[in-house]
Amino acid sequence: MTQTKQKELDTSSWSDFAGEYLKAEFVDTFPAILVCTGIETIQRESGAGLIALVEYNKRKWKFDLNKTNQSVIRASGIKAPRDIIGKKFLVEKIKVRNPSSNTQVDSLVISQVE
Repeated sequence: MTQTKQKELDTSSWSDFAGEYLKAEFVDTFPAILVCTGIETIQRESGAGLIALVEYNKRKWKFDLNKTNQSVIRASGIKAPRDIIGKKFLVEKIKVRNPSSNTQVDSLVISQVE
């Protein structure tokens, strides 16, 4: 049996322990640029959803494309979901209401697609 060397975890920040989804708390400065490297589809109770695979701060993340972010992408002239691969998303931090806890939380919103 061969052993593979595991990546050494960086304990100087929380990013190695953050999970796979990008959240506002893991973004250092705003506006921030996310580079889309791929897409995934998911099935939700409410219907089909899109996940953008992005790179930010030398790390790969998943970025859930909610209805608001999808409408910004479509308004930028992107004709199909697959066409976002290779695009840059300029994101800002906003406050939104979390329906399950009824509290205000930080969220990421796409303000521009390049």
